[in-house]
Formats: sequence, structure tokens, C-alpha cells
Amino acid sequence: MIAPICVLCSNRLGKAVFYKVIRNGVEVRYGYYLGYFKADLWECPECGHQLLMGYSDTEILDDKPVEFDWGER
Repeated sequence: MIAPICVLCSNRLGKAVFYKVIRNGVEVRYGYYLGYFKADLWECPECGHQLLMGYSDTEILDDKPVEFDWGER
């Protein structure tokens, strides 16, 4: 997979600035799901903007606390 590009930093610097994976397999809960998913945490090396990508297809049914929790339960 090609890494995402930070548009703001790329425009500012006049060259493509690619996000870097800083951690694989972070736990994310969102919406009305009972469990959580695993995803990859990416970060722009210039501005520090972060994004989550590469979600797993399988929900892990566990109610434990997770690092990123935007659940609507």
C-alpha cells in the first residue's frame, strides 16, 4: 500500500510528504459496535497530524477499555 500524503505539508514544502506508520494494531471502538477493531496509526513527520487506516474486517467482541473509543453505546 502506498502511504498517504499530507497535503498541507506537501504544499508548504513543495514536495510530497508521506505519513509514516507509528504503530500497528491499535484498538479502536466507534459507532454502535459492541467490540473494537484493530487499525494502524499513521503520523505526518512534519506537522504531527495523525490518522487511523487499515482497519481489520473482524470485530473483536470484548468490552475492555481501548486506546481510541468513540463508541455510541
